[in-house]
Amino acid sequence: MNGTRIGIAAAAIAVMLGAGMLAGTSLSSVAADAPATMPGTAAEHEAEAAKYEQEAVELEAKATRHAALATSYQARGTSGSKQTASLKSLARHCQRLAKAYRAAADEARQVAKDHREMAGTT
Repeated sequence: MNGTRIGIAAAAIAVMLGAGMLAGTSLSSVAADAPATMPGTAAEHEAEAAKYEQEAVELEAKATRHAALATSYQARGTSGSKQTASLKSLARHCQRLAKAYRAAADEARQVAKDHREMAGTT
């Protein structure tokens, strides 16, 4: 019964993460109906770069956390218990999230770099 609750909770969290409900990142806090404005001055580009750098830090932290979870699930999944398949599945899930978060962090760092370059040319 307890394993079923954990499985249901894990599935619910996965669905919410997939839907972006738990993302809680700084850039996602921008209202969807806010008008999109493009930075026009060097200071505005620097401010955008700082936002993306912070976003990269947060995403990297999430990646590190999920990588650690994956390692923990893998270690527990070798015991031969009835939960082995579920633990291995959770480990794969966390590995995929860690990879996705790292890719998003890399992209955020590139966007920050692009804004810094534009700050020098505007």
